Amino acid sequence: MLREERLQIILKMLETNQRVSSVELSEILNVSDDTIRRDLNELAENGLLKKVHGGAVPRSAHPYKLKERIKVAHEEKMVLAQKAQAYFHDGQVILLDNGSTNMEVARMMSPDLKATVFTNSLQIAQILCEHPSIQLFFLGGKVFKDAQNTYGAEVIEMLQKIRADICILGVCGIHHDIGVTIQDWGENQVKRKMVDISQKVVALVTASKVNTAESYVVCTLDELDVMLTDDCIDEALLKDYQKHDIVIQ
Repeated sequence: MLREERLQIILKMLETNQRVSSVELSEILNVSDDTIRRDLNELAENGLLKKVHGGAVPRSAHPYKLKERIKVAHEEKMVLAQKAQAYFHDGQVILLDNGSTNMEVARMMSPDLKATVFTNSLQIAQILCEHPSIQLFFLGGKVFKDAQNTYGAEVIEMLQKIRADICILGVCGIHHDIGVTIQDWGENQVKRKMVDISQKVVALVTASKVNTAESYVVCTLDELDVMLTDDCIDEALLKDYQKHDIVIQ
């Protein structure tokens, strides 16, 4: 079998099963473990999958730049944003992570909500500047232009002084074995700290993010309290997530 044929079979199996095992691939394709390892390395280097222990999982197909992400799965993001509103009440200290879904969360916040919001998103801060009752704090630091958010030591230092009631966490990838993941190390550190300082963590997950993984782990599933999903997710995909102590809505 030609190398190109093997690579196509691996990608097709990954699309169907949402995970491939190196051992199974070696047996099915009748090649050595070293050959499978080289094949997976090549596909990973081309951004077509994410290598994990014992095999590989899909990568999120979503674009990286915020201005491009805003255009993707808009209706699904609106559903998630509406569901998130049920978790807000007066007097809370709320962490709003960056991302296009959380921009919709900010837009939908009731004008009567009297809460304190911390965010590292330039766009969310701009949206909430118009909110009549929200006390807004912007987490200043180095600006990541592609994502239009801040990160770095200054952001982490400010977060260390906060004890949040709830964190609304944007998700780049989520996998039942790996947890929540993201592409950028700097953003990962901010998200990780947000999880650490929050009494409740709510992850917003569109269907295309389920069973995908990126390079850096933000948190495990056991560190999430709630996983909000859109109406497009196949219930069968959620079975492995339901084994964890997470409210899935």
